[in-house]
Amino acid sequence: MKALNFVIVFVLLLSCSSKQTRDDEIKLVHWNIKELESNKLRKKNDQLTSVKNILTKLDFNALSINEIQYDSRGENMELLLSQLKEDTDQFAVSFAKANTGKNAKKVKGKYTKDRKNADQVNYGLFPGQYSTGFASKHPIKEERIISDITWKEFNPAIDLSKYKTANGKPLPKDMELFDKSFTHLVIEANDTEVHIVLLHAVPSYHFGNRNTPNYERNRDQLRFLEWYVTGATNFNVVMPERYKKLRPIHKDDRVIVMGDLNTSIYMNNPGSVVLRRLFNHLSPWLKNPGPTNERQTFAANRNPLTLDYIAYRGLKLMDAGIYNPETLVEKTNVFCTPPSELPKFMTKGLDKRVTCIDDDAIELKQASDHFPIWATFRL
Repeated sequence: MKALNFVIVFVLLLSCSSKQTRDDEIKLVHWNIKELESNKLRKKNDQLTSVKNILTKLDFNALSINEIQYDSRGENMELLLSQLKEDTDQFAVSFAKANTGKNAKKVKGKYTKDRKNADQVNYGLFPGQYSTGFASKHPIKEERIISDITWKEFNPAIDLSKYKTANGKPLPKDMELFDKSFTHLVIEANDTEVHIVLLHAVPSYHFGNRNTPNYERNRDQLRFLEWYVTGATNFNVVMPERYKKLRPIHKDDRVIVMGDLNTSIYMNNPGSVVLRRLFNHLSPWLKNPGPTNERQTFAANRNPLTLDYIAYRGLKLMDAGIYNPETLVEKTNVFCTPPSELPKFMTKGLDKRVTCIDDDAIELKQASDHFPIWATFRL
């Protein structure tokens, strides 16, 4: 039974409550929704219900999603919008199939959940897992998706022989720079072009593999991003012949970058250094952003990390935040649920003095291990 307790918890106050949108406004929400697979979008389940409830609280005319499966028809972004009761005809959609899982192995003709059959280079249990989608009520004028450039084509100095896959094998010499993809869009808002750049980077973490390439691969993915939006990084970029026409975005153009960049600006990972350097040229949506990712538990040790970002240039920031019902503003008369009624994975290690947990916070845990972030811009 859910109880109404007079307790003080913390909730993010959504200043973007009005559904009124100006033609010169971009109301952007970005969210890494954990393993949003096709089967989850096609049948009722707790995760999808929580995702829908949260997104309907957030006012947006542009939506960026990481970890959405690229289905056989490439329609999962439209399916998500329809689940949100949005008119899909009002949205232009870009949906990029990730490299993730394209080398996964089948067992008896089917992909399995067994990690030993996963793609050892780009990760993923099946093709198209962890893809990136974007939907915008402003029209998309141009789309460029970069996924096949190899790591050595971008950075010839990288020595792949230093690294091994999780099963101890050498990395292929032609492995891709991007384990997922890199997307560049041009949208038109109030007759003005705005460049949108989407990136879901490889995690800067070893996952038990001490010979992992992840830290340097994350760094070089972010170096590519830095070069693409500023015109330079900390080595001279010479693109391969097949990408000779690829040019960085002009320094005077309006740009919004977003995604799970999978390293924290507060850490000293190689990619973190690049990210801090990038923020000397683009402004982050929050000056000192808090965590955007943590374990799906209410225990004290949740390993909170700042991994998701929005950065911009040439636009006026009107509003921004991180949706996390346990932070910022005090709220009383809160609907909450006793820990005994929650799944054990959520309450393992929970302080025994906690007698009730805010339902909005529970909903977020059910939806993902990442928090939605948002920003409203004007031209």
